[in-house]
Amino acid sequence: MKPKPFNSFHAVSRDTKTWVGFGLVLMAALGFSTNILFANLAYRDGIDIHTINAVRHFVTVILLFLFLKIRGKKMKLPPRERNVSLVLGISVFMMGIGYLGATQYIPVSLAVLIFYTHPFLVAIAARFTENEPITPIRLMAITIAFIGLAFAMGIQSVADLNWYGIAFGFLAALGAASFVIISSLAIRTADTQTVNFHCLTAGTALYVVFMMFNGGPAAHIAPAGWFKLGVSSLALTIAYMTFLIGIETIGPVKTTILMNAEPILTIILAAILLGERLSFTQLIGAGFVMAGIILITREYIKGSH
Repeated sequence: MKPKPFNSFHAVSRDTKTWVGFGLVLMAALGFSTNILFANLAYRDGIDIHTINAVRHFVTVILLFLFLKIRGKKMKLPPRERNVSLVLGISVFMMGIGYLGATQYIPVSLAVLIFYTHPFLVAIAARFTENEPITPIRLMAITIAFIGLAFAMGIQSVADLNWYGIAFGFLAALGAASFVIISSLAIRTADTQTVNFHCLTAGTALYVVFMMFNGGPAAHIAPAGWFKLGVSSLALTIAYMTFLIGIETIGPVKTTILMNAEPILTIILAAILLGERLSFTQLIGAGFVMAGIILITREYIKGSH
């Protein structure tokens, strides 16, 4: 296996890399939250979901391409890493289509909760792919964060739910888990953002094909709609870039646990920008999620000394 080219970032101390990694993952969570919020605003303007998915991922690919060109990075990957990146495009597509399908059959809050079962899947898979031990502290952190999400998203009952929606939700979770694990393996021997570019290009192609089979793009998008799609796309670009660097820096398990902050940040942003009110139950849930994140952070910091 060809080693990854030396990067000056790799020369800094482990503690510095740890804190930078935590910061980048939380930035990714904020990016994904902002992306979701403005995509939702575009949807309220009458733009269909298929067009939103295709456009924002297409713009993200263009922005990544420009970023790589400005930095003078090579666009080509070795055959193995290129093929893995193309497979990652399927994971990107599974996340979007799975989540979209789930929300058509079950409440959005439950779809989010099912999606965030993926940290459990990542923890199990990383035991074999990253030699990451499944410690009691990590399981406790994942469980606490998951319970917090249930409170924060206002889950009341799962009775009489549509099983199609549940299946789509788990498809999205499987897509997220496979993206984290496979990308973690791919970026060991290739430039992180080049891998990112190839996998998002493949995912975008799938989104475009899916859009064409579902009536094609929206016939008319107002300037305000383009602005919201632009903000969503920029946020999505930053989110994917920092997310992959986070995986590279602190590993897949810690990254997925920290990403539990995403729906909490989405709720907070919705309260700030849309005037939605946070309930006492949501605040309790946010506290649980933060407790899970602090727990895994403390374990990782202690383990680094």
